[in-house]
Amino acid sequence: MKFAYRISTISAALVMSTSTLAAASASASTAPAADPCAGKSANHIVKNYTRSLVTVPLRCGTSTWGYRHLAPKHGFKDSQTANTVARGKQSFGFYYTNLTQCPPMAFKVVFNNGAIGGTGVRPQGIITAYYQPGHISSVAPNGIATAC
Repeated sequence: MKFAYRISTISAALVMSTSTLAAASASASTAPAADPCAGKSANHIVKNYTRSLVTVPLRCGTSTWGYRHLAPKHGFKDSQTANTVARGKQSFGFYYTNLTQCPPMAFKVVFNNGAIGGTGVRPQGIITAYYQPGHISSVAPNGIATAC
């Protein structure tokens, strides 16, 4: 009887330890990612995106440009930004991708190849990136109806 009691007590302790460990790891995995700009200057590069041989940096920036602007205001869409810079259409000062969906939507990455005002650091890089209703180009991609 004492042996069975000890086995059940040990089993209960193991179950409790396992569930505590599982809960701790679940909360750690759902925790938001750390801010890549915490304690960094505005010029710090969070990530470089490439288009052919051109590198377009995403810098920490300020509340009006860069990661510190786009993450809280538009959300940081890393894969969509990478795809748009690498394969999207280019216009003066921005790249864009017309998304095949209804209603029509585009993803736009605005950048500056020039220096950051008064610092001499160049290129400034990505200013912002966001989804924009409608297609940017005047002609919708093939297969996209103009009205949904």
